[in-house]
Parts: sequence; C-alpha cells; structure tokens
Amino acid sequence: MSQHLTVIAQLRAKPGQETALREALTALVPPTLAEPGCITYDLHRAVDDHGSFHFYEVWSSPEEHAANLKTPHLRSFLARSADLLAGDIQVTLLHRLAPRS
Repeated sequence: MSQHLTVIAQLRAKPGQETALREALTALVPPTLAEPGCITYDLHRAVDDHGSFHFYEVWSSPEEHAANLKTPHLRSFLARSADLLAGDIQVTLLHRLAPRS
C-alpha cells in the first residue's frame, strides 16, 4: 500500500492578475476533487498578500498525484499560466510522519 502524498503548491500572481489567477485556480478545485485518489484539494490565499495563493493537497498515492498533472483541466491552466503567474510554481512534496491524534 502506498503512503499518502501531501503537496503544498505556492503560486504568485503577476501584478494586476490577482483576480484572474484566483478565478483560474478556483476553477481547478471541483474537477480535481472528483479525481481518483484526491483526498484533499484546498485553495488558500495569504491573509496579508492577495497575490499569494497556496494549494494544500493530499493524494492517496504519488501515482495518483502524477496522473492529476496530466488532466485536461490542469494542462489547460498550465498552458495559460505564463500570463497569470509571476515566476514558477513552487511545489513541496511531503509524507506525514505522525498520525493525527
């Protein structure tokens, strides 16, 4: 059995693209939550920086997360991300060490 994979993705909007990026990222949530293996897919925005967005994701396995990266909705977003993002998407992959209490 594979260990769950936690993903933290950080994205920064280009100046003036904050609303457009928020809308594009929000549109990713419903289809991603419907994907096999997606346990959690939460979108957040920094309290003090409306151009800083963060996804907190939990996947049943690394393979299911990898399959997510090939979906039409994510590929479509990535194809237009250069117009919305200031810099690269920063991704951290994690495995939980301690169980929830």
